[in-house]
Amino acid sequence: MAEIAVIGGINIDIEGKPFGELMRADSNPGRIMISYGGVGRNITENLCRMGADVAMLSVIGDDYMGKGAKQELATLGADVTHITSRPGQETAMYLSILNERNDMELGICDMDIVDTITPEFIEENIEVLSKAKVVALDGNLSEETLAYTTQRLEGTPLFFDPVSSPKALKARKVIGKFACIKPNIMEAEILSGMKIKSLDDVKKAGAWFVSQGVGKVFITLNKDGVYYKDEAEEGFLRPSITEMESATGAGDSFSAAILFGMTKGWATKEIATMGMAAAAITMESRSAVNDNICMEEIERRMKNV
Repeated sequence: MAEIAVIGGINIDIEGKPFGELMRADSNPGRIMISYGGVGRNITENLCRMGADVAMLSVIGDDYMGKGAKQELATLGADVTHITSRPGQETAMYLSILNERNDMELGICDMDIVDTITPEFIEENIEVLSKAKVVALDGNLSEETLAYTTQRLEGTPLFFDPVSSPKALKARKVIGKFACIKPNIMEAEILSGMKIKSLDDVKKAGAWFVSQGVGKVFITLNKDGVYYKDEAEEGFLRPSITEMESATGAGDSFSAAILFGMTKGWATKEIATMGMAAAAITMESRSAVNDNICMEEIERRMKNV
């Protein structure tokens, strides 16, 4: 059985960008990129590239893109035997249209299939989940599934990545069930019910999470780094200067670093340091996962965090 089990979404990301000014209600010459995505999937790929023992639990459609996403994870070394194909359904997709300034003009997401990750799905896979050292859940899961999983896996260390502010709300009632969480400031506000306007507010939110039962808290601060806290220590880590190509996927590699550190029994500050190093590597690539990420490079970067 895998040391780390990740429950979450697998997406097909389709991004279009015109060569010139975006003309609405017309066909625009440009470039279209298709890639595999999804928070849970990205976390799993990062873990594979870090050399972790990881299983991905998710659902795909019976289409060739979903099969390709599953095969890629298998090639990287993930256990994909718990990725289920749903006959007659499409793999989750996210379509975005950018303008000439690389800003998104329009986005359409089709995530209905993720709703089939139900309590029944969790029960079908309870053996691999209960034997993992840590189980990760992403915010694409339904409120019902989050509640059921936290109850069913009581005693197993659980990690939660909120994904977005609206999705974070689904975990508010069970937030104290998680051994570790990694919200950004907006997600931390939703989960705690507190307004965060200063660094002191960040610390108050961190203390509130710990008081609810969360073991380790990592609140990401975008360009300002990360705040980390547990019962014994807290602090801020600032990012080093890096050549940034894209911030897409940086949070997913940070989450992967947290999971890796949790299985190794690392201290909270050490995990935060690894997360910062992993995120920096990711931001040097236009892809959501940097093919060059690995523990050797992460450990080298950690010396400079």
